Amino acid sequence: MESFHYPIIESARCFATTVTVTTGIDEPTTFQWDRLTVSTALAFCLLVPALSVGVVLAELIDQFHISSVIAALHGSTFGVGLLACGVFGVRLIDWIGRRLTVALAATMILTGVTCFVLGPAWPITLAGTAVSGTGSALLVMTLPGVVSDHHGEHRAQAFAAVNAAPAVAGVVFSLVIGTVLGAGWSWRPAYLMLTAALGVLFFTVARRVQAPTGVRQGTFSLRHFRDRAVLVPWLHIVHAVMTEFTIGVWSVTYLRDVGGASAGSAPVLSAVFPICMFASRLRATSIIRRLGAATTSVAFAMAGLGAAVMCFAPSLGLKVAGLAVVGTFGGLLYPMAVDRFYQRAQHTMDSVSLGAYAAMGNGVAVTIGPLVLGVLADTVHLRWAILVISALAFLGTLSQWPRRAFTHR
Repeated sequence: MESFHYPIIESARCFATTVTVTTGIDEPTTFQWDRLTVSTALAFCLLVPALSVGVVLAELIDQFHISSVIAALHGSTFGVGLLACGVFGVRLIDWIGRRLTVALAATMILTGVTCFVLGPAWPITLAGTAVSGTGSALLVMTLPGVVSDHHGEHRAQAFAAVNAAPAVAGVVFSLVIGTVLGAGWSWRPAYLMLTAALGVLFFTVARRVQAPTGVRQGTFSLRHFRDRAVLVPWLHIVHAVMTEFTIGVWSVTYLRDVGGASAGSAPVLSAVFPICMFASRLRATSIIRRLGAATTSVAFAMAGLGAAVMCFAPSLGLKVAGLAVVGTFGGLLYPMAVDRFYQRAQHTMDSVSLGAYAAMGNGVAVTIGPLVLGVLADTVHLRWAILVISALAFLGTLSQWPRRAFTHR
């Protein structure tokens, strides 16, 4: 029977002690936070302001009178950056090293977000998201390899831990921006100050940290897509991110324009998405132990059900409940997909190249997902466009339902 490494995080003691867990084969493993891991988690937290344009997307639409497609492009620039970094990022890492690459990425995020916040017109805000999106892409490409090399066989727990950190930051971000909008103030100063605070915290903690160099195995090449052990789990990453990320970009706008929430309450209510995502990752091990090999397909099915509730529910409260369901079960998809990809493809290439492939998978999903929903919103209205999440989830339920042929003895 095939065994997988499943994620767990123990938040109450995550910065001080060793966490002891049990895998699917009941062998004890340990995961310990250290300065490098904390720095990695803080780097992932920088993704929150870079990728939280959805929190103020409705405000941009009103201010600049832009279409849903133009609005969606603000979220898709991250995907374009991921595609570019997936193809060319390995050369950059080989040239300047992982440590400087992460520092460069963080600087690009801070610069791009500043441009986005202060931009007086949508072409400038879009340019800002392009810069911050590219910096985010460099982080997403580089950090999983750092985590994998640093934690080795315990990478699944580490993946879950560092991915849970930005979920917490996202909650704070949504609550603060929502409170500011609810008070009738501009979102821009608060957005900028939160970003600056995360930047200062990251550079302070990571200042003396050295990233593992990794072992390079030849020149990066796309030929590995010919290997089914690479292509299939890579497609699973694309599928998971399209299901999870797309609704995160549009949730605030959806709750306001479809659910009837106010400009101030919509970001606050949308915080249920990262909260439930964090909670599900916190309980991932027990969920997987209960559902077993069917975890991925069940998670897809429930995420699709949650999106359907958002579409058809008659009240704002039920729509928020549907969003919570999507966050709870959608939150399981990405860490499991990434861990499965690293586990199955690690024999084919080094960790830096694996990170590049994972970045390209994220890029395809992040570029296509929000944009497709934006096109559908302009065509059939945002309320019905959300059903694309249900369609993706239904496909995931069928394609990843456990079959005997997928196991080996």
